[in-house]
Amino acid sequence: MSGDGRYRILLDKLDGREITSAGHLSAREISFADEISEVNGLLNFYMETGFDVDALFGTFVCTSENDDSLNVYSNYDCATGQVCDELEVDLHRADGRDESLSYTLNAAEKEILLRKMDAYCQEQTGQTLAGYSARLMAEDLAPPTAPSM
Repeated sequence: MSGDGRYRILLDKLDGREITSAGHLSAREISFADEISEVNGLLNFYMETGFDVDALFGTFVCTSENDDSLNVYSNYDCATGQVCDELEVDLHRADGRDESLSYTLNAAEKEILLRKMDAYCQEQTGQTLAGYSARLMAEDLAPPTAPSM
């Protein structure tokens, strides 16, 4: 078996057993909702925020002292077949101000996200993440068809 194959088996056996320090995502904390959207060659996944976003992103959202909220997105680059290096975090302040934050992912978080994205993609589309991505890229590259008369 190849080194990559052995590594994937190891990661599957370790799934859910990650030891994380404060400020890092674990497999238990990552889940997605809504549709997968494609924008400029990226597949965009809306992440549910059932984890302590304040500890992870340095915000002050998990409190009754304000009505701030945030949306978190993870992206998959169709061209490279990789999870993008950063999460997109949109902080919506109760006073109407919006801020864009980012969170840089480490290699372990990217690997966990890739597996979670693949599983969610199969659930939503019936296709693997790589297959769905390839199909979308092929559709984008296909020449437009002439209307029939």
